[in-house]
Amino acid sequence: MLIGNLRPTVIIQARKRERITYRAEELAGDMEIATTNTSVHYFEAATLATKSVIVYCDRAEVKRLVCVNLTKGSHEILIQNVSAVIERQSVRVDGRGVMIQEVQYQEMPLDNDTETEKVRELEKHKIELENDKFALEDEISSLRKRIEVLDGVAAQIAAGPPMGFSSAPSGSVADFYNHQPTRRHTITSQPGNPLLPAMSSEQSGASSGFLFNQETLENLTKFLKYYGETISEMKRDLRRKQRECENLMERLDSHERQIDQLRYF
Repeated sequence: MLIGNLRPTVIIQARKRERITYRAEELAGDMEIATTNTSVHYFEAATLATKSVIVYCDRAEVKRLVCVNLTKGSHEILIQNVSAVIERQSVRVDGRGVMIQEVQYQEMPLDNDTETEKVRELEKHKIELENDKFALEDEISSLRKRIEVLDGVAAQIAAGPPMGFSSAPSGSVADFYNHQPTRRHTITSQPGNPLLPAMSSEQSGASSGFLFNQETLENLTKFLKYYGETISEMKRDLRRKQRECENLMERLDSHERQIDQLRYF
């Protein structure tokens, strides 16, 4: 028999030392405070005011207030959708000006048809999200390979031609690239320049060193410009797709939690 105000005390098992936050979608089950079926009052746990929260190492104690005006007689107060991780043996209820005859904790079955329909919709959306995630992962893999190829080409150019250079024009870089030994520039090493091999005065003639013609230099300039613009755009695209993939994974985790709650709680 309950007359006057009711102040329920609920102890919830917790793994982390953090503030307990109730969300409607995270609450399941029923806590029933009942005597007879004379008069029934329904409350949603998520809508009840929180009086206090005490967090311990392995659990948390949460006190919620139920304010209801009761007439003389027998009453039932049902608090629905309490936390799914509540320790049922830890439920405590006290009130003023009332006689509490019995406290029960029950898990009431939900509408299976409605429940199944919700699960099917979530499962369908989950499959769509997974397909989007797989497609993004393929695009990310392709972008990474393209970046590796461009970086490899740039590294080869930076390292120079893989063959040695002889003093004959037929062995020059100009002949190798364009087979045009006429318009060519001879680049010889300079004192203090570590990028070019050192040569003696006898080896520093016009027929030795790195030989480039004008067209080769133009092609090199074009490639460097293309490389700089393309590689930057590809890396921006890669970072954007990686963020999209992370967002999809978070949405997938959220769908899985909702499905688990609908199925098991």
